Amino acid sequence: MKKSFIPLTLALTSGSCLTSLHADETTANHSSWFSLGPQFGLKLNARFNHLGNLGSTSPGPGTGGGLDRTYNDGFVKVDSSGNAGGQTWNWGYQNASQVQSGNIVMHATSPVNGTLNDNDDPQTGFDLAFGHDFGSAPGGKWGLQAAFDFATVAIHEHQSFAGSSTLISDAFSLNGQPAPDAPYTGSFGGPGQLLGDSPTRSTVAAPMLITGQHTLDAQVYVLRAGPYYEFNFSRRWSGRLGAGLALGVADMKYSFNETVYFGGGSTVNNAGSSEGAEFQAGAYLEGRVLYALTSQMSLFAGAQYEYLGTFSHNAGNEQAQLDMNCGVYVLFGVQWSF
Repeated sequence: MKKSFIPLTLALTSGSCLTSLHADETTANHSSWFSLGPQFGLKLNARFNHLGNLGSTSPGPGTGGGLDRTYNDGFVKVDSSGNAGGQTWNWGYQNASQVQSGNIVMHATSPVNGTLNDNDDPQTGFDLAFGHDFGSAPGGKWGLQAAFDFATVAIHEHQSFAGSSTLISDAFSLNGQPAPDAPYTGSFGGPGQLLGDSPTRSTVAAPMLITGQHTLDAQVYVLRAGPYYEFNFSRRWSGRLGAGLALGVADMKYSFNETVYFGGGSTVNNAGSSEGAEFQAGAYLEGRVLYALTSQMSLFAGAQYEYLGTFSHNAGNEQAQLDMNCGVYVLFGVQWSF
């Protein structure tokens, strides 16, 4: 979609210009104008937070039974018998590697909260603006404009992240019975495979490696309004400076799919996806240079700075942020005066 947008815009712009080159080039007093053209966003950065955050766990104390315990890769909870005989059938685990020496080993970690930054310049979109001159100013004239901007953002991050975490390993006895095939999930009502409900615990500082992908896709809609000052360099060349209020809505989708590798060989998969919209208010500065082809048609090129703060969106236990504190847009197109 991006690849077809740019040549189509260029073709329409060129066609409009060529068909108007023979129009009347005499100077006329036109007080209103509108413009249209593509824009290319730079410095639109994504920040991916809480990488490796596997969610809330509650492994409980290091000894004792009759408790509800949750882990990154399983659970051991009280069953309908009240864990008669120090055993429960209300338990589950995820990976065959957790079966070790007649035990099921459950793991819980402290959040890693890793952060990665990424961008993928440029991001494409378009700018549509309307303005009206209200009076003269020293060396030129002033007016008010309103504009609508649209930009697509697609940032894909594939880096690996190394860190460390506190790893709790709780071993629960199978009491001489073979383990059911992983993944396994028991129930409160049972019956099912029995597991001892009091753990043997070890705690270590564990190195971690997080691999996978993080993707942020967004459509950003911005309404701008403010005054401008326009001045002439020559008969055909002019410049325009503007500033004002910017209101933005970012419709974002964040998804991630990670594998977390712990020292010792255990792994945990971590994935999530969510979408939603967020509103931010900010400001903009703009500068354009215009070249008059006729009294009614001009070509323009310029740059725009937008401050719209940071848009945030959560998926699972992780967060993506679209940083638009220093958004810079390069734009060009055609302006019609009337």
